[in-house]
Amino acid sequence: MEFKMDIVGERVILHVDMDAFFVAVERRANPSLVGKPVIVGGHPEGRGVVCSASYEARAFGAHSAMPMARAQRLCPHAVFVPVGTSDYGAAAEEVRRLWRALTPCVETMSLDEAYLDLTGTQRLHGPVMAVADRLIRRTWGELKLPCSIGIAENKMLAKVASDTAKPWGLLRVMAGGGERFLAPLPLRQLPGIGPKTAERLTRYGVETIGDIVALGPERLAAAMGEAGEQLWRRARGEDASPLRRDEPARSVGRETTFETDTTDPVRLDATLSWLSERVASALRRERLAARTIALKLRYSDFETLTRSATLAEPTNDDRVIYREAVRRLRLAHTRRVRIRLLGITASNLCDAQWQLDLFDAESQFKRLRLNQAFDAIRGRYGAGIIRRARSLART
Repeated sequence: MEFKMDIVGERVILHVDMDAFFVAVERRANPSLVGKPVIVGGHPEGRGVVCSASYEARAFGAHSAMPMARAQRLCPHAVFVPVGTSDYGAAAEEVRRLWRALTPCVETMSLDEAYLDLTGTQRLHGPVMAVADRLIRRTWGELKLPCSIGIAENKMLAKVASDTAKPWGLLRVMAGGGERFLAPLPLRQLPGIGPKTAERLTRYGVETIGDIVALGPERLAAAMGEAGEQLWRRARGEDASPLRRDEPARSVGRETTFETDTTDPVRLDATLSWLSERVASALRRERLAARTIALKLRYSDFETLTRSATLAEPTNDDRVIYREAVRRLRLAHTRRVRIRLLGITASNLCDAQWQLDLFDAESQFKRLRLNQAFDAIRGRYGAGIIRRARSLART
């Protein structure tokens, strides 16, 4: 592609989207999965859904949010990996460090995608196409995670560009070229057009995004009201939505829905241990500690309770978090009803710097070193490679 220095003041937005992110993280931890159809999600026999499907599995019709049982029927020879085998949050933070090295103007949309505003950074980083190419290469070379990037003058066009470039691609829509770029694309590729809207538009003979523009704002407004005129503007590539910079984390939480509702105390205890490990590890990655620990409990009839406790000292130690979560569960679980979901959230965050207890400094220091060792092993080999023994009875 042609490199072009940006005009001063021209808005430059990157949409970075990790390719089959959960699958990529699992493949990094287990290279034997490379080249095979892989599906990450819940158990096929339960009510779980697909969280991520490799492109080999997508060729058979499997995709995210699909019931796992259906994905298994479509692609029975796939390798099914339970979600949570690796720490996707840790992998996402590795990627975010690369993003933040380019610009502080990052709007994270999920674990695996974000918008980066590179407006005015050309003197610092060079031509934007070269910057994006380096980012793709670094993400793979340093982290072994593939990504695709779209570049445009606004967020909507950048997202469509990255979707079009997948997998492992780079596409730029030059300023003023949005309408021409969008015109031949199918309706569903325009963000905001769902199945019902697409079905409604096809009644007017609309099959592509360009057909929306040809229909005109008046006819769309008559058919759909104000939303019709907005749709027409978006089909022309217009989008004025601002990029909202990420704010510091206010809480760190993890939760899990059981494949089958349960009251088994061993399984509940193991789940709290596993969640505590994940929350504590996430806190330590951000060099944070929490003063408040909250338990979320959802019964099989969907009644949901939250119970919290504020600690005397902030913590990012999973044993402390686990202990408090167990206490909250004993107080909250008062019904003879099966439990559908458990979650743990750490809030009231502060920097992970506090004075050691004079009479317990040695044991505190040992726990700190042990946690650091755990984090290093998990960071290299995946979150599931090492767990506390009480976490193993979770499944």
